[in-house]
Amino acid sequence: MSAASRLILLTVKENVSLTALDAATGDTVACVEVGTLNTGKPHELAISANGARGFVSLYGSADYGPNIPDNRIAVVDLTDMTLAGHIDLNLYKGPHALVIDQQGKLWATVDHSRCVLVIDPDSWEIETTIWLETPGHFLAASPDGKTLYASSKEYPVITEIDIASRTVAAQIPVPVGAQAIRVSHDGARLFVGDFHRPLLHVLDTATRKLVSTHELTGVPGWPFLSPDGKTLAVTTFDEPNERGYVELLDADDPDSRRVVEVADEPFHVLFSDDGSHLHAALANGGVPRIDVASATVTDGGYHAGGTMPEAIVAYDPGAVA
Repeated sequence: MSAASRLILLTVKENVSLTALDAATGDTVACVEVGTLNTGKPHELAISANGARGFVSLYGSADYGPNIPDNRIAVVDLTDMTLAGHIDLNLYKGPHALVIDQQGKLWATVDHSRCVLVIDPDSWEIETTIWLETPGHFLAASPDGKTLYASSKEYPVITEIDIASRTVAAQIPVPVGAQAIRVSHDGARLFVGDFHRPLLHVLDTATRKLVSTHELTGVPGWPFLSPDGKTLAVTTFDEPNERGYVELLDADDPDSRRVVEVADEPFHVLFSDDGSHLHAALANGGVPRIDVASATVTDGGYHAGGTMPEAIVAYDPGAVA
């Protein structure tokens, strides 16, 4: 994918939009209103298997905790950057994490309803409801496409879901609860952010056991892996001191860590194809570019066009099937 053809897609809560930026210039290409101000703010983003549509979860009025949940997932036609409509989840409320499986089905956590939904992306119908018992919030897929893992914030369990049978395979205990999670590229480890402490936990996926815990500078939000799987970027926040960080860990030796302070609380990050740099979406709307080798903020950042961007995804309009 050439830099000229690439777009950067961001979910932006301030203007309840899916915003597209030109990756080369940072100019705004489109700003599609997907939600409703103060009642249906966009959070997570998934792109259909053919690349033609974007699915945006409208979690509700706020973030986790004080949120009054919405019950919709917005569908954006990415070929012309228009709103195609909303998937009505009816009684299911609080859609958050979204994943497209290898069969092209859309999986969504609905934490208020304590379940995961499997949705047909063409008919927009719910095919399966998987009861989690806890309010699953984040999702991570194994690289072989066979397993999903759901974390549940303050509930001290990771729920393992078998994608083929659409059933819960196991509940894996974790200390005090978990933030976002990520599966290593070889599928052997699960990286788990602690719910309220500056710690990263590593689980063995085969034994479903905690194998190590590692210190961070701030409380973790989301872990992301570089394309080669060697660098784990964890967005963290020291809330009492209002200081945000992107922490760069060696995925094989998480105690080997470099810390980049950023201007506000960071959310998702997006690695470049070669893993040499990443962009981080910050609460103030900034999207700084971070050089991985030097662990420094460099030229080439963006602005989301509004505050509180959460998801950030690269998109190639020329690759639509």
